[in-house]
Amino acid sequence: MRVRPATDADNEKLIAIEKLTPQGGQIRLVSERKDYFFRAKKFADPIFLVVEDEAEDMILGIMGVGPVTVRLNNEIRRAGLVFDWRSNPLIKKGLPRHMFRLWQAAYSEIVRRDLDFLFGYVKEDNERSISIITRSGAQVVEGKDFLTIPVHASFCCNGAEVEKATYTHKPEAELESKATDSFSCLDLYPDLAQREATREQRERYLFGRFSYKDSSVNVWDTTEEYTQRVLNIPTLFKLARPIFRIGSKIWPLPHIPGFGEEIKVWQLFDLVLDQYEDLNPLLEKVRQDAAGKGIHYLVVTLGPDDRGYEQAARKAWVKPRYNLFAMPLKDGIPLPKPPTYFDVCYL
Repeated sequence: MRVRPATDADNEKLIAIEKLTPQGGQIRLVSERKDYFFRAKKFADPIFLVVEDEAEDMILGIMGVGPVTVRLNNEIRRAGLVFDWRSNPLIKKGLPRHMFRLWQAAYSEIVRRDLDFLFGYVKEDNERSISIITRSGAQVVEGKDFLTIPVHASFCCNGAEVEKATYTHKPEAELESKATDSFSCLDLYPDLAQREATREQRERYLFGRFSYKDSSVNVWDTTEEYTQRVLNIPTLFKLARPIFRIGSKIWPLPHIPGFGEEIKVWQLFDLVLDQYEDLNPLLEKVRQDAAGKGIHYLVVTLGPDDRGYEQAARKAWVKPRYNLFAMPLKDGIPLPKPPTYFDVCYL
C-alpha cells in the first residue's frame, strides 16, 4: 500500500470509482465527469492524493485539498477546501486503514503549506465520511441545502413583470462587485487574490447574470464538463413517464427522466433578493432561458439563515442537505459563523 499524488494516468480509474457511488434512494443518480481532475484544476496548487494497493493495481481512496484565501472573522486566512474525499466502495471493511493513511499524508502536506484551517461539504447522510471527519477533530458548523427546482412550470404569470427582468452575458467587474457586496462580510468569502485565482473558471462557466429591479442572481453552467445520469427511478414514475411526455405538449408537466438519461442542471448563486416578491419574475426569466437550453433543474445552494431561503425552498422539489465542517489547524483560529458564503467555484 502506498500514498502518492494522483496523475492524469489515474483518470479512468477515478471516474470508474465515482460511477460506483451513486446518490439517492429510489431515484438514483451517478455523477459523470469527462475529466476527474475537473475540480482539482480549479486550484492553483492543489493537494490531490490517492492511496493504492500496488499488488492489485487498485486505487483504494482519493483525497483532494484546494488551498484558498478567504475571509474568517474579518481577517484573511489561508484555508484548505477538502474535496473528492472518498473510499473505493469495493473495499468494505469498516473504517478503512488506508483512508487513515491517506489523511495522514494529506495532513503532512497541509502543515507544510502552513494553512490556518480546513473546511468542506459532506452530504448529511454520508455517515462514513462524517465519522472520519469528526474523529479527525472537525466540527459541523452549518447546513447548506441544495434546493433543486424543476423548470417545467412558470414561476410568474405576469408577463409584463417578467419582461422587466434583464440578462447580462458577461457582467462588468464593477457591476459584479456591487451586486455581491452584501456577501463580502460573510465568513468564507474569497478575498481578491482568490477571486483572481478562479477568474478563468468564472469566465468559462458563468452563463450570466439575471436582474429584476434591485434583485439579481448569477447562473453557473458546467453541463459541458459535468452531468448526472439516471440509474434507477421508481416503477410509478416509469409508468407515468409516457403519459407525462405526451401531456407536456399541452400542459406544463414535469420532466420524468428515463433510465440512462442525462440530467442537466444550472447552479444559481449570489442570489440578491431586495424584495421577496422579486423572486418569481426573476426565476421565471431564468427558467425561460434554461428551458430553451435543455436544462432540467435549477439548483440554488442556501442555508436556513440565508436571505431568500424560505422563498426558494418553497419551490424546491428536493432539498439534499450538505453539512459544512471546519477544523482549525492553529491556536486562536475560530470556526466559521453562519451564514457563511458558498462559493460556486468549489462545485
